[in-house]
Amino acid sequence: MKNFDLTKLFGSKTRTKILEKFFLEYESWNTDWFHMRALSRDLDEQINSIKRELDSLEELNILKSREEAKKKFFCLNKNFFLIEEFKNIFLKTYNPYETIKKFFKEQSSLNLVLINEALSKRLTWNTNNIVDIFLIWEINKILFNEFLAKTFFNRKIKYAIITKDDFKKRLEYNDKLIFNILRQNWNIFLKDELGAENML
Repeated sequence: MKNFDLTKLFGSKTRTKILEKFFLEYESWNTDWFHMRALSRDLDEQINSIKRELDSLEELNILKSREEAKKKFFCLNKNFFLIEEFKNIFLKTYNPYETIKKFFKEQSSLNLVLINEALSKRLTWNTNNIVDIFLIWEINKILFNEFLAKTFFNRKIKYAIITKDDFKKRLEYNDKLIFNILRQNWNIFLKDELGAENML
């Protein structure tokens, strides 16, 4: 899951993150206005850096702003003349791999986390995978679905979650579906406490 480093093209990591968020939100039909503090939290960047870049992008006519209750909110300027070109750049280069790794690193109750490398291109094409993410044991499904919606801008992600006992029973009966999931091309085992990768 290699990344094309857009920070070298746009000049800074903060600016790149802001542009990516606004153009991908636009692509997913999200017309919300964003306050700089919310952006600072979502993008994990300092508020001063966020403010500086937002003001610069507004000067370039890429973003527009409005004030409400003495707070300034920003959204993408839909009349920006390169909107489709910029959108396509971020669609093609978006790679959520590190975000996914960080999320699952915090899920200590999982025994197995299997993702497919095709997820790195999920915003531009659909996969033929049985599942894109395969998990064993327990996870908060509400939190997980919210994470997927946010990370993949409301694209549908195919996933399966089963218990450790169910997994072992299926292996005993040589369940074809389980083995087909484990043997999908371009699988990445982020966590494998059960030694599933060695069973292939």
